Amino acid sequence: LTAAREELSRVRAEREALEAQRSNLSLVAPVDGLVVSRDADPGTTVVAGQAVVELIDPSTLWVNVRFDQIRARGLAAGLSAQITLRSQAGELQAGRVLRVEPLADAVTEETLAKVVFDQIPDPLPPIGELAEITITLPTLAATPVVPNAAIHHKDSRLGVWQVTNGDLRFTAVSLGIADLEGRVQIREGLKVGDQVVAYSENALNERSRIHVVDHIPGVTQ
Repeated sequence: LTAAREELSRVRAEREALEAQRSNLSLVAPVDGLVVSRDADPGTTVVAGQAVVELIDPSTLWVNVRFDQIRARGLAAGLSAQITLRSQAGELQAGRVLRVEPLADAVTEETLAKVVFDQIPDPLPPIGELAEITITLPTLAATPVVPNAAIHHKDSRLGVWQVTNGDLRFTAVSLGIADLEGRVQIREGLKVGDQVVAYSENALNERSRIHVVDHIPGVTQ
């Protein structure tokens, strides 16, 4: 009889241990969200730390964006943005910069940022879809601008071919940001009113003869 009681106590202890383990099998989501991926099938044995499902919170949907560091001056959290999803070409959605990541990509020389929607799209776009982002940067002080095509490299220097009294000379410049229409800001090297060569069929040098025209034939202004 004593042995039977001890066996009963052992079985009860094992049952209590199994019930305690069973309570640990419940997966409690930290937020109300949407399951986008099931990484374990029913009956599969899983170990501690192994992912079972992937859950997202639709209210925290963002776009990971990369910006060329040269053109990222002024990028900051709170700036307004326009988002165009790859599957909705031509449709603009309002957004804003959530944050600029403190760690840049040293290999690609890009600044990383996260952009969020002002209003979450309905239905939700597929996670991982590509998007085009346009950021409205703060207004800069007025400076000269030139077409991107006017920028040349000469003897490891960046500059433009400037026209002075009908003669050409290479003027080194310091560039700022560029806009979507192909204009580049000149920080140093030129002043308002200076003439530069915007286009030439052939490579130029100081002895090149040029003919200034109001516009390039065949090109719509």
